[in-house]
Amino acid sequence: MNPSRPADTRRAWKRHLRTFGSLTVAGQVEAALSLATTAALVRLVGGAEAGQVLFVQSLAAVWFVLWDPRLEDAQQRFVPAEQLRGAGRGTQLYHRLVRLDFASGLLATIVGVLAAFAAAATGWLSGELLWLLVPAVLGAGVTTPAGSASAGYALTGQLFRLGTVRLTLAVLGCLATLTGLLTAGPVGYLTATVVTGLVSTVVLTTGAVRQVRKAYGPPAAEAFALPPGLMPFLVKTSATGSVAAASESGVSVLAGVFGGPTLVTYLKVATSMSRLFLTVISPVAAQLYPRLALAGAHGRRTAVMRDALRSSALTGAVGALAVTVAAPLTGLLLGLVYGTEYTALSTASVVLLAGAALRGTVIWGKVLPTALGFPGVRLAFLTAEGVCQLAMLVAVTQLWTGPERMALAYASGSLCLLALSTACWFLVLRVLVRSLPHAVPPTAPVGEPAGTTPT
Repeated sequence: MNPSRPADTRRAWKRHLRTFGSLTVAGQVEAALSLATTAALVRLVGGAEAGQVLFVQSLAAVWFVLWDPRLEDAQQRFVPAEQLRGAGRGTQLYHRLVRLDFASGLLATIVGVLAAFAAAATGWLSGELLWLLVPAVLGAGVTTPAGSASAGYALTGQLFRLGTVRLTLAVLGCLATLTGLLTAGPVGYLTATVVTGLVSTVVLTTGAVRQVRKAYGPPAAEAFALPPGLMPFLVKTSATGSVAAASESGVSVLAGVFGGPTLVTYLKVATSMSRLFLTVISPVAAQLYPRLALAGAHGRRTAVMRDALRSSALTGAVGALAVTVAAPLTGLLLGLVYGTEYTALSTASVVLLAGAALRGTVIWGKVLPTALGFPGVRLAFLTAEGVCQLAMLVAVTQLWTGPERMALAYASGSLCLLALSTACWFLVLRVLVRSLPHAVPPTAPVGEPAGTTPT
């Protein structure tokens, strides 16, 4: 028996809690400040004009869904393995993928701006929307490498540092955005997001590159081919991230097209509580990824199942508590934050929060298929769920009248859809765990940089 095991376990738990706290606080502050800027926008310019701003931001987000390669999953899987093949090879691969992320974002931004001007020249886009869409495209474009930056911190065991940096940038970004809104209205609001997004990307990426170089050493001098299996893996994970982003942004786009800008604002307000809740539990997935990947690589089926079910119990309890506490208070909170006219959305907001609580019980679904080497599973899941969600929204706008009734109908349908999705995820968990090879003797974590302490 190893007498140091209890002490090691306590230290590990402290590291996990420290990291979870850092990421959770950062996520909560980001979400709260985002809600604050949205509320300020709604109060200052009204629901209809605010809906136009939210609509062009969603339109820009959908545009980048088609272009952003979303390299973070591939980086976390292949960079450590490449480092084992030679000193500095992991650093060189990470640098190559970061440059690819920047290049794709720049190209997408240029083409997106040109497409906006072409649409205005042909009459498809009004001049008012053009000067809202252009900064929205620029704002989305400058943040495309953010995933690669986050992967750099994860690769080097510096997620705690990532949380503190994100927290600082969120506060400064909120101040700048509110200043832009107060001085120049919606255009100033969107222009400020361009500046703050660019600053955030530069700061995060510079820090990530520095941490990777420190942990893995200088990049290898000799050129080498991309690791085998990288491109097929990248295609699937990129498509998965794009589908997830398209589903989220597509709701606002379709709401604007079929229901008008007021419906966009109403849905944004109604989903504020659920989005805030999901930011609380999202760090659980980030921390589960390396644990599930390591256990899966060693064929430890029991460990994979145990971690998944424990996280379900934890997030499920937090979700139940959140719904219980929020139900009687949501109307009051929406009135205080957005205005009394939005208190009518309290029922829809609670229903959407209940759906988010259900989704939270399978938070491991965000990382489990990829960690076990089956990225296509989550892609298929998200595609089916996204198509159903968007089709339901279109049906709601055709069958109901009034943005309040549409929002409630959408919330109810979304809850039913998420209940079905949650049940299916537990079935997938069982299938994926049983597909793992039999356990092999554990070894040191693959690709863990020497001299670093995971947090």
